[in-house]
Amino acid sequence: MSSASHEAQTQMKKNFQNTSLKRAVAFFSAVVGVSTLANAQAVPGSGFFDWNTNTNPTPNANFTAAPFLSNSNAAQVAQVLANSPSNRPLAVKVVEPLSSSASLNIFNQFNIKYVFCDFEDTTAVGNTRAIADAVLNSTKSKGAYVGNFNFYPQSSNDTTRPGTVNSTDPNFYQNRPFTGQYGDTRGKNAQGSGQLMANEALYPGSPDYKTPGVDISTPNIRSGLFTLPIVRATFVENGMRTNGVRNNGDQHIPWVSRFNNYGNVALDNDPSTPGSQFIADAAHGTANQLPSRGDFEAQILHYRLRGADSVNMFEASAGSVIDQFGNHESLAQDRTDVVNGWGGQGVINTIFSHKSSTGKGTAQFANLSTRVGFRTASGSTGGMSAGDGKSDVTEAGALWSGVYDGSSFSGTRKMALVLSNLGGSSKTIDLPDLIGGFRTKSGVQGANDDYLVAAGQHRLLTFTLTGSGSGRVWSLNSNVVVFSGSDAFGSLTDRSGTGVPEPTTIGLLGIGAVGLLARRRRTA
Repeated sequence: MSSASHEAQTQMKKNFQNTSLKRAVAFFSAVVGVSTLANAQAVPGSGFFDWNTNTNPTPNANFTAAPFLSNSNAAQVAQVLANSPSNRPLAVKVVEPLSSSASLNIFNQFNIKYVFCDFEDTTAVGNTRAIADAVLNSTKSKGAYVGNFNFYPQSSNDTTRPGTVNSTDPNFYQNRPFTGQYGDTRGKNAQGSGQLMANEALYPGSPDYKTPGVDISTPNIRSGLFTLPIVRATFVENGMRTNGVRNNGDQHIPWVSRFNNYGNVALDNDPSTPGSQFIADAAHGTANQLPSRGDFEAQILHYRLRGADSVNMFEASAGSVIDQFGNHESLAQDRTDVVNGWGGQGVINTIFSHKSSTGKGTAQFANLSTRVGFRTASGSTGGMSAGDGKSDVTEAGALWSGVYDGSSFSGTRKMALVLSNLGGSSKTIDLPDLIGGFRTKSGVQGANDDYLVAAGQHRLLTFTLTGSGSGRVWSLNSNVVVFSGSDAFGSLTDRSGTGVPEPTTIGLLGIGAVGLLARRRRTA
């Protein structure tokens, strides 16, 4: 990008930030929201976040306003924060180094809990650390979690990343994350250290990932788009833990989307159209290969069941998919899918809400592995890797996640597992011999830990711990298909249509200023 173009883009970004808070209420008044779910455990305590929720009241009460804080809009941001609901923490987004005393004073005026930075060039570590130090040295926000876009522990060792970013944009993700970035951005002073949060990008289709069928073997395109971000989320959560315990009390809040292949030439099967459009239909040999809304909801739940504390959704103004009828998904639809994916299964919310006698949560994750066992149709143990029937989940196109009541819970202990198979054929997933110290019992002789999942299907399994002593087992209560059917926005299972990455999405809607801002958050 030329320096002139960069200056013009930067100015557009600043102009947008300075006016966005004034325009946002009017803009969002036309967006349909959804009601808050009845069970408080269905929504994280922080609420959800997204790029567009910057004012109060928000169009969706489940999303927390995080206004853009710049060097010239401290008064506007202060007004938003002062009017925020008392039951929701305060948050800001920062996309430029802060030098204004008025803007830095925001951290002294308000008890900010979340600071989402978006620095993507070679100065990203230093700029993020400067914000973190300012927060740590502030009067009221010293306990805030500070993170930067796509910074997370051990990122140099992330196996979901390609050796070379395959992008039409020479600046896009070329500054490959490295392991030291995450720790180097932690604020420090003479009294101690600040709080961090991992904000990895979980964008299916991004050139930031290996491309299914190009540089990684997958059963089909959709299975790679589905499993790779879940593998990364798992990798990040494991990197944040020592002996199974989260380090330093840090937070894990990834950036998410249903689809975003901006700049990925390997997923552009419509080269005659500007942008990296991915058309999923029979004519292009890609029928049923676009992640459905139900797949997105299932992904969100897998993120929760693999350690995410919340999610931060990125859509510049509308969703990233146009269905087969030409309808563009809306922000309201995407927000609904995030909420329903995270908290739509009551038994999971109940398990997460259980407390010990001391008031400590007792929920335990059932699986933080990126390998899966399964059996062949003949019943013999087999799989895509020789030997033990275990396979990398991306190679298999199938995985499972879950949560169960830990031993400190005094009531009837429950477990819930979500099994997903985005491959092209049915798979029988072979669960481990023990989960939380106990076997599962389906009631099927010789196959108590084997569960069939059809191609493209998601299933919810629920269990109760029964028996006594050494005879205790997880007894199966229910085994049902989830994330299927339709709702007010239409089908949850349609995998056809066109994936349109940002900022192409914005161009279709004619909102140029937002589009340039969207482009900024993906380039150096």
